[in-house]
Amino acid sequence: MIEQTPRVSFGVPVRNGEDCIAMCLESILAQDFGDFEIVVSDNASTDGTPDILREYAAKDDRIRLSLRDENVGIIENFNSLVHLSRGEFFRWVGADDWLEPSYASDCVAAFDAQPDAVAATSYFQLHYEDGGIEHQEYRGEVVDSPLPERRLARMLWFFHAGASVYEPNYSLIRRQVLEDVGVLPIHAGNDWILSTRLCLSGRMIHVPKMLFHRSFPIGANRNDESFRKRLNPEHWRELRPSLWKLSKAFLKAVDDADLDARASLRCRLSILAFNVREAGRRTSTHLRRFRRESLGITRARLGVEPAPKS
Repeated sequence: MIEQTPRVSFGVPVRNGEDCIAMCLESILAQDFGDFEIVVSDNASTDGTPDILREYAAKDDRIRLSLRDENVGIIENFNSLVHLSRGEFFRWVGADDWLEPSYASDCVAAFDAQPDAVAATSYFQLHYEDGGIEHQEYRGEVVDSPLPERRLARMLWFFHAGASVYEPNYSLIRRQVLEDVGVLPIHAGNDWILSTRLCLSGRMIHVPKMLFHRSFPIGANRNDESFRKRLNPEHWRELRPSLWKLSKAFLKAVDDADLDARASLRCRLSILAFNVREAGRRTSTHLRRFRRESLGITRARLGVEPAPKS
């Protein structure tokens, strides 16, 4: 008997997610589009997560499990899901995230209407640990230009636009394109690097509907040792943020895209402009941290109200 390939693969990476994994899986199983599979990679959980996963897999044969005995880190756990999946389209779903019921049907319909697209983004909500919710519906230019240099310029702009404006990695992506451009690299800026590769490979269409919910930590610091060890326990020392390494990765993505000379030059100029903005942003962040942690100068001490999330 020939096993039919599903149109959509949902890849769920999880570690110690007993408090949230059921909600995540239920939101996927509730899709009004039935031609999908769910591939879950449990990264050596030490709580009740594996038992919950086994219960769900026993009830629905669309769920396939990969249960690890050793913690390989977030990056490898995410990447393994791409290689384990079989669908025409692939979508990472964080274990503490959830989808609206029409997520798959709306995004697949957008792909069917525009078969040259490599990914489909949508509106979403950020849910913060303190209960706050942030939602924006950006209606300007997205990353759908036929020109690769314009797509890259727009993607680099989104990197500084705010976490709630545009989310290219948590989108529905053609799985073969994801295999071709390479999955998340062992790099502090792994998400930005993958987004850059994807946008250079083709158009990223946008579905103007609020289709998913993403849990978002407050004040995550990529330079924190514990966070880097969570990303990759073996190579965490290589994951210290570096603008030089990030720029080098962006330029390699341009080289690998095999663009004509004019497009390549424009891409490189956009990366140069991004580097200037990013250097200023990082300097400002370091100064604020030094003022707060070394000098003890905080908003509360100065009597200044915290800035709203928007």
